[in-house]
Amino acid sequence: MRTIRFAAAVASALALSTPASAGFFDFTLAPFVGASVGQATSDISCPAGTSCDDSDLAWKLFGGLEVNEYISMEFGYVDMGEVEYTGAQTGVREVNGVTMRLIGSYALNPSFTLTGSGGLNILNADVKGTTNAEDTDVAWSVGLGAQYNFTKSVGLRMEWERFFEVGSSDFNGGTGEADIDLITAGVVFKF
Repeated sequence: MRTIRFAAAVASALALSTPASAGFFDFTLAPFVGASVGQATSDISCPAGTSCDDSDLAWKLFGGLEVNEYISMEFGYVDMGEVEYTGAQTGVREVNGVTMRLIGSYALNPSFTLTGSGGLNILNADVKGTTNAEDTDVAWSVGLGAQYNFTKSVGLRMEWERFFEVGSSDFNGGTGEADIDLITAGVVFKF
């Protein structure tokens, strides 16, 4: 009798443990690609006597690997448009570069997923005009988003991302540092 109870307890434990361990450790290793378009807004401070148009059209191309249903790795290229200076100083400040992010996702249902991201990005800030300066540096980013999946392979992704301290200090002729908010919507194709 004791052996039957022990066998029943072991069988119950194994049966209940399988669903609990499923999910996070189930590697899907599904590659994906995508493209997004939106708006970038920079919090760059304008020099005295100068006005700035700090928002512009932005776009990005990306690809990555869905490790499991909760974590993805993504690499891409982003062009955050330009800030235009007019007045005492004239010119433009352009920002673009390579993005590398880790994305966490939580599916509310098969069609709708919430995402959060963090990344290390190599961005180039280039100022041309009254003063000329260029800086390529590492900038950290965070983001929040949502994705609506039309099918298992095609989804619509909307995101907000913030890139921190892009550029170099404007002391001694730098590009100026700015935080940049990027709001995009785009299509994701999963293989």
